[in-house]
Amino acid sequence: MSAVTELEEQSRRAFLARDLETLNSLWSDDLIVNSPINRIHNKERVLALLEEGIISHISYEIEIEQIERSKDLIIVMGGDTVINSAGSNPISRRFTNVWRLENGAWRMFVRHANIIQKSPRSGA
Repeated sequence: MSAVTELEEQSRRAFLARDLETLNSLWSDDLIVNSPINRIHNKERVLALLEEGIISHISYEIEIEQIERSKDLIIVMGGDTVINSAGSNPISRRFTNVWRLENGAWRMFVRHANIIQKSPRSGA
């Protein structure tokens, strides 16, 4: 599973750097993303949002908690934290990435990320 951990790290670094060429090679042409802003995007849309600077992070850290393989799929689950701009608060999220074996290479096929909502304080 260390190969998938390295792919996750390559994807994280490329996303942070908005390295579209690397992301294009790591992501399946069939990629579908359930984004943390409650929208569903395909690969082309996510790459366009990155290229346009609409998606842009100055910090992006991940913590993988579990990796499971089922035949030609690998499921990666954990948490991540992003910072969108200087002075903005960190955003904590939960994620699931699904990698699929395509022509001998693992490519990200599905991603879901959701923002962790802080519970309101009682009595305030």
